[in-house]
Amino acid sequence: MIALTNCRLVKYLTEGYKHELADILIDGKKIAAIYPCGENEFSGDTEIIDVKGRTVLPGFFDLHAHLMFSNQNWDYLIRRPEQIYLMESASFAKEYLRMGYTTIRDAGCNHYASGTVRDYIEKGVLSGARVITSGKILSPTAVGNECFGALYEEFDSPDKALELCRREKAHGVDFVKYMVTGAVLNLGGVPGEMVTTQEELDAVVKAAESLGLYVAAHCHGTEGIKAAIRAGVYTIEHASYMDRDSVDMIAEYGNRSVTVPTFAIPFILANELSGPQPEEFKLKANDASEAMAESMRMCLEAGVQTGFGSDLDMSSHLKYPGLEFTARANYNFSNEVILKQATIQSARIVGLDDRLGTIKAGKYADLVVMDGKPDEDMSVMKKLPDMVFKEGRRFMYWTYRNEMV
Repeated sequence: MIALTNCRLVKYLTEGYKHELADILIDGKKIAAIYPCGENEFSGDTEIIDVKGRTVLPGFFDLHAHLMFSNQNWDYLIRRPEQIYLMESASFAKEYLRMGYTTIRDAGCNHYASGTVRDYIEKGVLSGARVITSGKILSPTAVGNECFGALYEEFDSPDKALELCRREKAHGVDFVKYMVTGAVLNLGGVPGEMVTTQEELDAVVKAAESLGLYVAAHCHGTEGIKAAIRAGVYTIEHASYMDRDSVDMIAEYGNRSVTVPTFAIPFILANELSGPQPEEFKLKANDASEAMAESMRMCLEAGVQTGFGSDLDMSSHLKYPGLEFTARANYNFSNEVILKQATIQSARIVGLDDRLGTIKAGKYADLVVMDGKPDEDMSVMKKLPDMVFKEGRRFMYWTYRNEMV
């Protein structure tokens, strides 16, 4: 067993305990108990780790990740050999865990690499975040798809939807990713433009549901978002250009749909934080992020479930730790809203809130120790966590020189 003592907790991310400071007992994979500081004597075989008043949070979620994106060198990304593709995906899953993300959802990869990474993490062969994954990105033929090589599986008939969804299911995906509108990173693509039809979209959702899967739809534009809601798409990715009607439609259609905004990637492109970008990317990214912020405000006001996604590459994640947190704060969302989106809200969206998302006795011990008070100052998230636990095991990061850091 492990006891984390002198933990500072955030009340709205903690269940069944009302004080700010606590000792947390971990037994195996789960949190066994939460005690007032110093009021419990732990057995002699318990490893005691004094957190010294640092903030302990639930493990973070990134619901829009791409393990394939090791960097933003697009030519390299589509030309690297399959074995390098796989190893870099595994490396990204490990880095995600180092950053405090204990669960990520991969929104599209080639070679079904993320599924392989998921399986070997579950077996304990690899160390990394818990992975939920799609496979190929299904898409109508559209401008700019060729920018990502074989990542897209293009088809242009509703009759093909069942065949392709069956193929994805056979490769072990957890959900289906489908392109409804243009993309910021597709050269020549128009983010707000709908690239599919209602009939095609309906067919994809019906096919996926018949196989026990759901659809995550890439949607920037208003008409595409409305089409996705009508079709019963579960997660609307990016959800940039929502209007009041589209927000109201979610309730009208029985709250079947949730949104997963992704602020980090447009923020980094618009501000050229990862180097010079094509003017097209900068303009599209700036416009999309401004619209995304307004869309999220409307969703919050209407009670629409809103998750936490970044769409960010590994190099940028490591260069700018916590960027999705601080990018959302840049648009004046409260620290409470952001921290809940990164934990319990995202856990609910992927159906893991009974095990993850808050600190509670009986839940998995997915815990992140931060030096500072992110509930009061979001800039704290710009630093890597001091400690990360996933299912009760402390993650230890080793450099290539075999020095523990």
